[in-house]
Amino acid sequence: MHTIPHNETELLKRLANGDAVAYRELFVRHWDAVYSSALLLSRSPDIAEDIAQEVFVTLWEKRAQLAQVEKLEAYFFIMARNLLYSRLRKLASQDAYLQYVLNYQQEASHAGTEARAEFKELENAVHAAIRRLPPQQQKAFRMSRFEGMGHEEIARVMGLSRITIKSYIVQALATLRKLLQHYPGLFLITIATLANCY
Repeated sequence: MHTIPHNETELLKRLANGDAVAYRELFVRHWDAVYSSALLLSRSPDIAEDIAQEVFVTLWEKRAQLAQVEKLEAYFFIMARNLLYSRLRKLASQDAYLQYVLNYQQEASHAGTEARAEFKELENAVHAAIRRLPPQQQKAFRMSRFEGMGHEEIARVMGLSRITIKSYIVQALATLRKLLQHYPGLFLITIATLANCY
């Protein structure tokens, strides 16, 4: 049986080696604090939720660098602050981005055979990536993105805790980002619009 150490230094070392159990334990221990920090900085529950999820996505993506982290709370706070600042810098172009997404969809639906084939190829790449997720992650992600269900509702349906559902979705986003890294811009466009495909 895989025992979970109380010592966070040991947890970080295990996470640096790709231990998903250590990752989930850190997620459970620190989600509330990271969310609270993001809420304090942003004053928006929706933005705070997004920032907190991004913190844990980044934590998994950069896990190999974490063995040397000494003050995890400070590390999380700085990460949340930097992600928020980055988001604020992008707000000026947000309207342009949303318009781009809408134009992308419209052009794909009205374009010629070649463009429609390209769009279909990109869509297939996304769904192939989703199918590569572990079954529980895939199920939670589909309920969230395709059915518009909230974390609490998904937790009830799956018989799991809300924090577990959050963890599944964060890990799914991290995996999809990696799997779709060869499609420039596809990850953001697809995650923003995927629910509209059903």
